[in-house]
Amino acid sequence: MARVVFFLQGHKVPAARARGFLVADALGQAGVTCELRVPYPSVYGDTTLPYPWSQVRTLLRPVAAAVQLAHLRDLRADDVIYFQRPMVEFPITAIERLAARGRKSVFDFDDAIFLGFGNRRKVARLIELADHVVTGNRYLAEEMGALAKTTVIPTVVDAEKFAMQPTRDRRGKDVVIGWTGLRGNYPQLLTALPGLKRALYATGAKLLLISNGPPPDELAALGATYVPWSAATEVADLAAIDIGLMPLPDTPFTRGKCAFKQIQYMALGRPGLASPVGANKEVVTDGVDGYLPTSADAWAEHLIALVGDPDLRATIGRAARARVESAYSMAAVLPRYLSVLDRLGARR
Repeated sequence: MARVVFFLQGHKVPAARARGFLVADALGQAGVTCELRVPYPSVYGDTTLPYPWSQVRTLLRPVAAAVQLAHLRDLRADDVIYFQRPMVEFPITAIERLAARGRKSVFDFDDAIFLGFGNRRKVARLIELADHVVTGNRYLAEEMGALAKTTVIPTVVDAEKFAMQPTRDRRGKDVVIGWTGLRGNYPQLLTALPGLKRALYATGAKLLLISNGPPPDELAALGATYVPWSAATEVADLAAIDIGLMPLPDTPFTRGKCAFKQIQYMALGRPGLASPVGANKEVVTDGVDGYLPTSADAWAEHLIALVGDPDLRATIGRAARARVESAYSMAAVLPRYLSVLDRLGARR
């Protein structure tokens, strides 16, 4: 049986955690030999320095590229190479070509990383290089014209780690409305600000924000509690939320989003509100296992109803958890990953 070698972008990179570490662990439990190659500092410049100094990415990119290059030294001829996104943040594919030379390879991506100057050409080259492509939703494959060689596998959670949480018998000021995401994505949350503000003022509910940086003034003014994101406390921090938020503007970039934070809320049995953009429309059945508000009035209406009714939160939460178990858990999608490897002869 061949060894599957994952090239990931960094220990703290969300896509690497959800579509690299988690996948490799599940494949390993299924009997597939996997190895992880993770640069430090990462492609995204992870360091142990505090924010904002940890964001000095540009200076660390050449170091990350050198580390990735060193990771090629002991590759074997029968390895299957699994690229979870590009290996470096430069407009080149030379390192990926060296890694894939004479070997079967998979290119996986879960965001509209083809947007931006020079990115589409680079992603197109990586798709051409790979024997097979895995995307987080169909939009990504269609945009790159790669449907014929693509398997769509959504970004999922470990349903055992993100276990169902009991609904708390809370109303009004005791209810916590929450959001999690990278600091750079606060503008997405602000798209729901009018409805969110009305709901908070009407109910007295609390606002919890989990991120790698503090919120902007518009959110801080709502009395938001900021919790720094940590891998060690991720599930416990999310479990403090009673109602989850995933607003998005409708743009070419957000249409490539894979609804990951919504799936996290749902796995915990928490009702979530998500804009009907990208994969959110596939994940959520409006009014059954979550809500897809399209206006400030709808955001406010659904939030106010959920804050005041723990039974409603419990009903939506149970349906949300069932949806994750059936379609958005690692157990549900593992057969698709195994099928990709079988197609490449990795399990013979």
